[in-house]
Amino acid sequence: MKIIGITGGIGSGKTTVAKEFMKLNVPVFIADDRSKFLLSHDDSVKCKVKELLGDKAYQVNGDREEANRTFIASKVFEDKELLSKLNAILHPAVHKDFEQFCSQNLECAYVLYEAAILFETGGHNKCDATILVTAALEERIKRVMHRDEVSREDVKSRMDHQWSDKRKLALADFVILNDNIDFLPLIVNNLHRFMLKN
Repeated sequence: MKIIGITGGIGSGKTTVAKEFMKLNVPVFIADDRSKFLLSHDDSVKCKVKELLGDKAYQVNGDREEANRTFIASKVFEDKELLSKLNAILHPAVHKDFEQFCSQNLECAYVLYEAAILFETGGHNKCDATILVTAALEERIKRVMHRDEVSREDVKSRMDHQWSDKRKLALADFVILNDNIDFLPLIVNNLHRFMLKN
């Protein structure tokens, strides 16, 4: 079983691409979703995050305790050292979760590992190949403004905190230009067939 990493900047549509692979019955691990899940459900993670950020990092919702992601984001967004410490808690937990995911899908030709910061964390080194999803800058900005109901300035600020596509291109094995949603199923189908043969 191969591990194929898939990544892309904010608004590139990497999750949309990943869902196209899901339609072809490819197991897809979305690291960001699993990270959020573990943040609220893994007792070891919760304990370490409270030690790092205090009890306000969690709030009671009904009969269970959930991560206060707004509070957590406000603490780490402008503090790189704090963000690094939070990632040092989350990344090993996500990696362990992914290993379990892989063990459940050993009969598959390949699995997809979708992560926003695949290259930044060195996660690509654990993959057999990588896919970079890109789109025109204005299209990306428009998508995020619509999706998150935020200003253009807010989107640009988030983008400034990420690696540029140019930097990621140097590390990617495959590139999907995700400007036209109509062509996406065909592109993904072709790449899927290639993955099965190689």
